[in-house]
Amino acid sequence: MIGKAEISQPLCTAVQIALVNLLRSWGLSPASVVGHSSGEIAGAYAAGALTRDVAIKLAYLRGFVTKCVKQRGAMAVIGLGRYAAESFLVPGVVIACENSGSSITISGDEDIVQNTMKIINIYNPETLTRKLKLDVAYHSRKFHRTATRFCYLG
Repeated sequence: MIGKAEISQPLCTAVQIALVNLLRSWGLSPASVVGHSSGEIAGAYAAGALTRDVAIKLAYLRGFVTKCVKQRGAMAVIGLGRYAAESFLVPGVVIACENSGSSITISGDEDIVQNTMKIINIYNPETLTRKLKLDVAYHSRKFHRTATRFCYLG
């Protein structure tokens, strides 16, 4: 149940909002905020652009509409920086996020993500490759094409 996007995304947003509120209770407020993906919702809350209630509802709806995405995919964390990983990327896999200078998240078709992980481990056996527990290829070209089409929520 917690692995469903309509549950996990509002939960993550709630934790982020709680952290913002804790920092505020200590008299700390951000000079600026940055968010990526669903983290943009909590970023907007931290910046004062959304109320807590609107942020949680938005996170729920963001997760809910992933049900409309018919083409499934995969994502994986790779313990390489962007430049080290780029040579392993093939059509159908993109860098979805640069987590740090030595970690990225890839996204794309399930079989191609799995093959990319295997190839990286052949050439770099010590490199972390971990598939994320979801079936949507967030931030991939295919996901954005599908998600931007009309999604009937009724």
